[in-house]
Amino acid sequence: MKVLVPLPIGFAVFMVHLATILITDTRFNPARSFGAAVIYNDDKAWGNHWIFWVWTFLGAAEAAFYHQFMLRAATTKALDSPLKKLTILKNHYKTKLT
Repeated sequence: MKVLVPLPIGFAVFMVHLATILITDTRFNPARSFGAAVIYNDDKAWGNHWIFWVWTFLGAAEAAFYHQFMLRAATTKALDSPLKKLTILKNHYKTKLT
């Protein structure tokens, strides 16, 4: 039995809308929220607007940390060291040239 991919994605978006309707008026795109806050320029629009930017930057920092220290560390560990990688590449190109 195959699961349709759009169904869980749509359900996740629906759940985010339901959970954040009272806080953000169901906007979870920072750029779209910023535009609406500029146009309406009232306290409700700006009151919780910091959440969009803080959590966006924290999520980006977390993703960068995960990529730098988890994914790259696993790759380096798999190759033992960057020097070993260079040696492997050097030997690979030597055999191709001869």
